[in-house]
Amino acid sequence: MLGAVERCELGPAEPEAASGTSCETAPVFRHDHRGEDVAERIDHLMAAVFVDDDAERRERLAEHLAPDFVYVGPDGVFDGADGLGDAFAAYRREGHRTTLSRTSTVEIHHGYLRFSWQRLEDGAGAVEGWAFGSLDDHGAIRRVVVFEGLTPGRGTR
Repeated sequence: MLGAVERCELGPAEPEAASGTSCETAPVFRHDHRGEDVAERIDHLMAAVFVDDDAERRERLAEHLAPDFVYVGPDGVFDGADGLGDAFAAYRREGHRTTLSRTSTVEIHHGYLRFSWQRLEDGAGAVEGWAFGSLDDHGAIRRVVVFEGLTPGRGTR
């Protein structure tokens, strides 16, 4: 197990009875992570990685990321807003238009998320894939792990 999910204590009236237990869910699981809010944040991140101005890109990315954010993709592991921007630097080249978009809803449970995506280059579909990640206690995006290809073993590499 990844960590303590619940803290359970027996109630004072019936120490041995199952009906006397009260469990408190860890704070991340009590947080109201509404799917549409996280989906909007992911959409904002997908647009912000292509912003040319370094300061503006960093600011826009940082709005949605946890302080200890990590992005893991086929090309490496990148830390923080600057790292996420660096991961997409090759796509911000002059004369080309690259975009990312979600191709599914964002499915969320217990602080984890997943969705499928597509990268377009100069208006044509280049790569499809899927991603999963996690949220921090405040609902900011903490981790994103990306795979190219919708079926394992069928990526573009």
